[in-house]
Amino acid sequence: MAEFHDYLIVGAGLAGAAAAQGIRELDSGGSILLMGSEPDPPYHRPPLSKALWLGKESLDSIAYKSADEWRAQGVRLQLSDAVVALDATNKEVATASGARFAYRKLLLATGGQARTLQVPAAVRERIHVLRTLADYQRLHALASRGGRALIVGGSFIGAEMACALAAQQGVSVSMVFPGPGPLAQILPQPLTRVVADRYRAHGVHLYAEDRVVEFAARGAGLLARTERGEQIEADWALAGVGLEPAVGLAQAAGLEVANGVRVNALLQTSYPDIYAAGDLASYPDPVWGESVRPEHWDNALASGRAAGRNMAGAGEIFGHQSMFFSDLFDIGFEAVGTLSSRLETYVDMGAELNKGVVYYLRQSQVCGVLLWNTSEQVDAARALIAAKESVWPADLKGRLG
Repeated sequence: MAEFHDYLIVGAGLAGAAAAQGIRELDSGGSILLMGSEPDPPYHRPPLSKALWLGKESLDSIAYKSADEWRAQGVRLQLSDAVVALDATNKEVATASGARFAYRKLLLATGGQARTLQVPAAVRERIHVLRTLADYQRLHALASRGGRALIVGGSFIGAEMACALAAQQGVSVSMVFPGPGPLAQILPQPLTRVVADRYRAHGVHLYAEDRVVEFAARGAGLLARTERGEQIEADWALAGVGLEPAVGLAQAAGLEVANGVRVNALLQTSYPDIYAAGDLASYPDPVWGESVRPEHWDNALASGRAAGRNMAGAGEIFGHQSMFFSDLFDIGFEAVGTLSSRLETYVDMGAELNKGVVYYLRQSQVCGVLLWNTSEQVDAARALIAAKESVWPADLKGRLG
C-alpha cells in the first residue's frame, strides 16, 4: 500500500523548499514529504558559479535550512531516491527504490538537467556540466590542480564560470561561443564590447562568433576544433549550453507540456491537484500574459512559495515579475522582464558605460530593464514594466538609477 501524505513535493531544489514553506504559512499540520534525487538537502544554486569560487560563501552557508529547521517545520525529506512514475489519476508516485506514495496535492519542482555535448566516448569524461553541488565539487577539484579549462558557451553559466575559473591560481581559461561576446544574447552591442574587454583583461582567451565542431583526445586532455579552424588544447572542458526542463515524468502522466510543464496563473497543471513551479513551469507572464519559463533563483523561490500556498488553499494569482542577477569581474547587474539584444534598447549611461540602466522596448513599451552596477531599483523597474505605458526612448533618460 502506498504511504499517504497531504502534500508531496517532487524535487528538493529551491522551488520545492520554498513550496514547503508556503504550505506551512497556511497549513501547520498537513503532512509534507519533500522528495529529491540528489543526496543533498535543498541548497541555493547561484553560489555554485559565483560566491563559492571566490571564498564569499561556504558549503554550509548555501543550505536553504538546517536539518533541525526542517524537522521543526514538520517537513520530512526523502533524498537520493528519484520519482520515476506518476499516476495522476490515482494520485500516486513511485520511486527508483520501489517506494510508493499517495497524495492529496502534489508539486512538480524537478527543474531540469544541464544540456550536454554530443562527443566521442573517448573524451566524454573530460567534458563537464554545472548544475548540482556534486558538479561544483568535481569542477573545484579539477581547478585546484591548475591547468587549461575550455568553456563552451557564452550564456550565464559559461560567462560566470569563466570569471570564477580565471580567479583560480594556475588556471588558464578559454571560451568559445557563437555571439560577439559573453552574454551577447541579452546585452546591447556597446555593453557586449565592454564585457568582452573585461574578460580579455583578466586573461580569458575569447573565441567569439565560433563553435566547437569536434572534440578529440589529446594525451590526458582534449583538442577542440572550431568552425573557424581554430585548434584549442585543454585539460578539460565545461559545457554551458543551457538547461533541458525535466518534463518526462509529467509527459508520461498525461500532463500538458509545452516548453516545460504548462500551468495556469494559480500554478496548477492540467490536473488541478498537481502544481508545478521553478525552472520546470511554463506560466502566464503577469504583465503580458504570454507563456514564460524563467530559469532563475528568484523565480524558483517566488513560484515555489506561491505554489505551496495555493496547494494549501490560498487561491492566489501568481503575479511576480522574476528578476535575475550576475557578477562579471567588477560588473554587477540585476535585471527584470524580457531582455534580448534583438529588441530595441535605450542605454542610459555615461560615455564610460560603467554604471546606468538599459531599457528594452517592444512596441514602444518597456518590457525589460537591466540595472548595470546600479542597485535598489528592482521594484521601480517592475513598476515601470507593469505600467505598460507607451514611451519615447529619450523620455527614459534618468527615469531609474
